[in-house]
Amino acid sequence: MEFNFSIKDVATEEVMKIDKYVDGNGHEKNDDLKDKMKLIIDEMGKASAVAQELKLPVTSADKLANSDHILYMMTEHDKPEHFSVVGILKMGWKKLYLYNKEGSRSEAMVYCLLDFYIHESKQRKGYGKRLIECMLQDINLEAKHLAIDKPTKKLLQFMWKHYQLSKLVNQGNNFVIFEEFFDDAFDEKNHDNSGHRALAYKRTNKCLDAMVAHKHHEHMGIVQGEGDARVLPEVKYNQDTEFA
Repeated sequence: MEFNFSIKDVATEEVMKIDKYVDGNGHEKNDDLKDKMKLIIDEMGKASAVAQELKLPVTSADKLANSDHILYMMTEHDKPEHFSVVGILKMGWKKLYLYNKEGSRSEAMVYCLLDFYIHESKQRKGYGKRLIECMLQDINLEAKHLAIDKPTKKLLQFMWKHYQLSKLVNQGNNFVIFEEFFDDAFDEKNHDNSGHRALAYKRTNKCLDAMVAHKHHEHMGIVQGEGDARVLPEVKYNQDTEFA
């Protein structure tokens, strides 16, 4: 999405990390910058809602300002005083009751993927993978450690294609987690059983350049996490998933 102004003073790296202050660190008194940032966040949130066929945006500047969520925003500077926003990824810690595939329940703080959108003009070019990788490296987690809020079929295909995560454990609410989450469950690296945020949560903007190539499976099953576990019908993998 293109904008006819620049925020180069704060968008010094490909991916910005934005918190509830919605201004970029060190620019609290710059009202003009705040207005521009709010406009960008609101417009990208609306575009994400349209792409997901939602009635209302999940992401807005006001919602971000009244939460402890983190918004990762990928930008491109094509020419002076003109730049484009490639995509957004909103993350946040949530206290969840976790059900494994046997139906056993526990409670923990888990890092949750709340919104993910790559602009239509930038899809299928690797931007989505780079944005997710930046977040994972920033928080020092693996993709299998995430919970996803109301995942779309396209997002599930993306996670399957790039991270070989094929089975989801339905949590009986809007969140799903991957069966592989329980491979090292209750490791403090990805969540904290005492209810506190994981030690891995840190504020840094650095992302590694190296990207890891992954294989993908041919089918994906979903495991229901309430009561008796059951495998739902398999879903065919669509290689043209838009986030790729």
